[in-house]
Amino acid sequence: MFVRALLFSTAFLLSFTAAAGHLDVHQLMSLVPEPNIKPTYGGPDNKTYKSGGIGILVYDGGNATDALGPHQVFSSAGLRPLLISASKNAEGNYKKYITFNNGLTIRANRTIANTKDLEVLVVPGGAFETIQMAHNTEVLNWIKAIDKNTVYTTSVCTGSWILGAAGLLQGKNATSNWYRADELLTHFGATPQSLSRYVFDGKLVNANGVTGGIDMALAIVKKVFSHDLNNGKDYTQAVMLDLQYDPKPPVPGGSIAKTEPTVFDAMQFMYDFYDLANTVKQIPIQ
Repeated sequence: MFVRALLFSTAFLLSFTAAAGHLDVHQLMSLVPEPNIKPTYGGPDNKTYKSGGIGILVYDGGNATDALGPHQVFSSAGLRPLLISASKNAEGNYKKYITFNNGLTIRANRTIANTKDLEVLVVPGGAFETIQMAHNTEVLNWIKAIDKNTVYTTSVCTGSWILGAAGLLQGKNATSNWYRADELLTHFGATPQSLSRYVFDGKLVNANGVTGGIDMALAIVKKVFSHDLNNGKDYTQAVMLDLQYDPKPPVPGGSIAKTEPTVFDAMQFMYDFYDLANTVKQIPIQ
């Protein structure tokens, strides 16, 4: 009797939720993205990767949060993102283990050598190692080939430099890391939208810097789950609650507008000291 009463109560609550025009638990657990950007698997156990999905490019010296922020969002959304290695070892083989610029080492799922198509490509940034990637013809050719069939081609922070080197920013609205963003985006032929947290221009999507990748990934989740009865808002809120994503930093900051001018000047001087902007401007566009 108790079980029947519990089931009746649950069914009532679910029907009430659905009637209210919001996501119910059945949708939450069964909703499929449109377009379907999940990877395809096969084999006897249906666990062998076949094609597609969300691929996050990872390489030695990249920024961990640029890659792992979107990875966590997409994982919480049930989209099973893949980490794609673009770094080689001394023997010239693509590495399984990648070490980010903060010392964190992770294991990639695949490499650019055995990944031929993706629905979503995410290119994280960094500093000088990112510039090296932007000079890597093999990586740039792979990005251009992947881009031909993506639903979204994206970058986080200075990952825009890599997309820029591949020629994918030309004539596009784009944002990037705060450091001399307008002049560096202009170098790659983009129209700077550097005050924006993230920018969609067709299938090109850029996040402005590091944690901006989290918001960009949430925006993509909202778009591909826009059929959740509430234009993607409910499903995105479910992901945000899963992450308990509700940032409240202890002090204002995180953008040029919210940073004390003397602090901004010190940060920009530090990057200028390493001649970073001029080094980026030497990256050719393929």
